[in-house]
Amino acid sequence: MARVMVIGSGNVGGAGLHKMLQFPEIFSEICVVSRNFRKTQKVLESAVEKYGAKVPIGIYEKDISKPGALKRIMERKRFDLVIHWGHPYDNLTIMQACLECGVPYIDTACYEREEELGFSHELQWAKDKSFQEKGLLALLGAGFDPGVTNAFCAYARDYLFDEVHFVDILDCNAGAKDEKFKFAPNFDPEINLRELVLPIRFWEYGQWLERGRLIDEHPIKFNFNYPEVGFHQTCMIYHEEMESLVKHLPHLKRIRFFMTFGDSYLWHLRVLKNVGLTGIKPVMFEGHSIVPIKFLKALLPKSDDFNPTYTGKTCIGCVISGIKDDRWKHIFIYQVCDHHQAFLETGGNAIGYTTAVPTVTAAKLILEGRWGKGVYGVKNTEDKVFDSKVFLDELAIMGLPWNIKELDDIPEPLKPNY
Repeated sequence: MARVMVIGSGNVGGAGLHKMLQFPEIFSEICVVSRNFRKTQKVLESAVEKYGAKVPIGIYEKDISKPGALKRIMERKRFDLVIHWGHPYDNLTIMQACLECGVPYIDTACYEREEELGFSHELQWAKDKSFQEKGLLALLGAGFDPGVTNAFCAYARDYLFDEVHFVDILDCNAGAKDEKFKFAPNFDPEINLRELVLPIRFWEYGQWLERGRLIDEHPIKFNFNYPEVGFHQTCMIYHEEMESLVKHLPHLKRIRFFMTFGDSYLWHLRVLKNVGLTGIKPVMFEGHSIVPIKFLKALLPKSDDFNPTYTGKTCIGCVISGIKDDRWKHIFIYQVCDHHQAFLETGGNAIGYTTAVPTVTAAKLILEGRWGKGVYGVKNTEDKVFDSKVFLDELAIMGLPWNIKELDDIPEPLKPNY
């Protein structure tokens, strides 16, 4: 039984809280820290209505970006774990509070500075020695991508291949929103759009390379046939799990990341970028300082607006090629999640569900002492100290069953050296 602090109650945090309440024997007391009390209260009312109020639940309305705010809450109670489902801007602040109060930490996205574009694990990894000295674990990127995709690669490395040479991570959202939602990112628009305007990077033969941007007139794209959801336009982008995977796959020769976007989405993204609405620097408007991307976020539909009518599925996985018993081997290891089923269970969508459930799975295993026991320091999910099979087997039980498809060769769209 464990007392857990949860930070954030948005699309991901809301799904996670619904899932946690299904396991009162593990998460025996939950404290939710949020900037919006009423929103969090609404999420918890939904979760309690579905799964009952079997454990004490508290809400703290706090701006955790302010120094000392989180530490003061931690000092009132002895927490066994902190789960961070909020802004990645706050990762370092929360990790520092965990260090000072002696609490293990889990997040789903790597740190980025609010004042500049880009993201990296480096400043979080720099806390590794401090977490080791305190006898604490900080698990980074324990969502789906990053998170499960990392575990898929680790499972291939440890159980399926002698050498993993090529990895292509593919993230397909084949969901369909109501037609009135012309442009609606599936998770926090601010974080989502900051990511999508970055240069496209991938790793090949020991170095990072760049290939334009998603907002270019002709980005790298192709149609790919995904299990259960069919053909969808797929574009290359840069994504954070590659930064850690290149360190943990010793025979790796190339890793890339691809995500599905329709032409309408790309067209909207280019226009918003071109007119300055994805900007992160404050501008003056009628005597007030505003940040364009935050203003845009306020205008765009929220997940609560489209979740009830969201249909279709996601398909996220890794096409992996390498050597097994001196022969080439190719697989597609993937997971398919239904938007409507996710809504019925948690009130969210498949994007939030696939991010939250892996975090809850990792937290459950860690608290039970079945995964990462005696592991200290700052780690990613693919680290050799974790048994990927234990995590993935539990993930399937927790609501995200996964599959492995044996391939005769690398799929044609992934053969070109982009």
